[in-house]
Amino acid sequence: MNGDINMTAKRGYTLIEILIVITLFSIILLIALPNMGFYRLILEKQEIAEFKKDLLYARNMAIVENESYIVYFFKHNNSYSIKTSETNLTIKSKTFGNGLKLDNIDIVGSFIFNPSGAAGNSNTIYINTSRDKVYEVRLSPVTSRVEIVLE
Repeated sequence: MNGDINMTAKRGYTLIEILIVITLFSIILLIALPNMGFYRLILEKQEIAEFKKDLLYARNMAIVENESYIVYFFKHNNSYSIKTSETNLTIKSKTFGNGLKLDNIDIVGSFIFNPSGAAGNSNTIYINTSRDKVYEVRLSPVTSRVEIVLE
């Protein structure tokens, strides 16, 4: 041996480096978590917008197809479905998610659109949110205008 020491050094992370990285990730997550409520609000608004489009679709299809379209509401599984009156064919079924819950469906049950596009029944339903807010969905009697208002 000539006095040279041939050492192969293995490089790795020290415990301190790993703890610092974990701490930084924790701080970033603590900053980002309160903003998740904003994300839920966006999803909720998208679902309400889709619901309104479905109601308008049922009204327009009643005019085009010259037959009544009915939007049924089901509280037990928090959903609605669009059907034709003559063939009872289901056009669409949708379950509410993102914290939305149907309310007072025992009283209302359905929205009916006649072949002329007019509402066969004028009703109001309520959709509760996870933020303790309530959407009021109104169907006007003659014009069959669909209004959705956040109370």
